[in-house]
Order: sequence, then structure tokens, then C-alpha cells
Amino acid sequence: MNYRFTTILLTVALLLVIVVPSIQAAPSNPSKLAQVEGVAPAGIYDFANHGTDWMPELPGQLDTNRVYGWGRAISPTLAGSYWVHIPMAFSTVLAGSLMKMQYVEFCAQSTNGVGGTKPIKMELWEYNGRFLTVPVVWAANNNKQCFGYIFNPTQWHQDLGISVLLTFVNQADTITMLKAWVRVQP
Repeated sequence: MNYRFTTILLTVALLLVIVVPSIQAAPSNPSKLAQVEGVAPAGIYDFANHGTDWMPELPGQLDTNRVYGWGRAISPTLAGSYWVHIPMAFSTVLAGSLMKMQYVEFCAQSTNGVGGTKPIKMELWEYNGRFLTVPVVWAANNNKQCFGYIFNPTQWHQDLGISVLLTFVNQADTITMLKAWVRVQP
């Protein structure tokens, strides 16, 4: 009885291996997509990254050891401007369709937004190539705020890294980096 049951299970497993197609990662060359069948359902797809993932470009110049359940608090060792970065994981191809970026956003909160401690520039990266640089529009207050960029037309990129330039007017100030977000559509 045990022998028959094991044989049946092995037969089912072999059929699954033969019948079920393998899942492949997104090709590095979009022209290879013609080989992939299927079309992603119309609509929008949102991917967010938690604010605790923000990292400084020059770790020795920023205190980033205060990680909270909602983000990463960043303070400078000296007043000035410093870059922070976050990688964004998202589906570049879904059901054979290129997933094009429609919108990118990050959120933050400053302890001295009125005094000028705030994000001032956002850059977007694919591998080591920057494909967008925009000035950040930031209200002079200490509220949680978000800054976003709309792609018109939408753009396909193989990956996404977000860099934000933060300016601190004094070393007592803190900027808490919150979520980062990308919206894609087929």
C-alpha cells in the first residue's frame, strides 16, 4: 500500500514538473518579451518600500541609527547637504507586458522645515545611469509631506533607485524619511 501511494505521488510530481512552465525573471533586453505569451490585466500596480530602508551615501556624516516603525530619522554631524538612497523593488514585466513607471513618490518629515531643513532634489536611477533629476517642492512646515513625479508619457526601466538630497541648516535638525512608492502600468 505504501509503495503504491509513493508511486502515485511521484507520478503527480513528475507531471507537474513537465506540464507547469518555468517562471523567468524579466529579460534584460525588452525585445525578448516577444517570446513571452500573455498580457497583464489593464490597471495600475503600486509598490511601496518602507522608510526604514533609506541609507546615507556618506554614513559617517549622518546619524541614521534611529529606526522607527514608520521610517528612519536622519541628523547631520555638520550642517550641509547630504544624499540618501532607497532601492525600489517592483515588477518590471507582468504576464508578458512591460510595466511602465507612471508615478514615483517619497515622503518625509522635518523638525525644522520652517527654517529650511528639507529635501531639495530627487534623482532616479536605473543601474548606474541617472534618468531623472528634479527639484523638490517642499512646504515650509514641520508636517509629514510627500513629493512625487508623474511620468508623461510612462517609461519602462529595468530597475529603480531613488536618491534624495537633504539640506540641514544646523546639526540639531532631523529629517525622518518615510515611505517610497512607485506606480506602474502595462
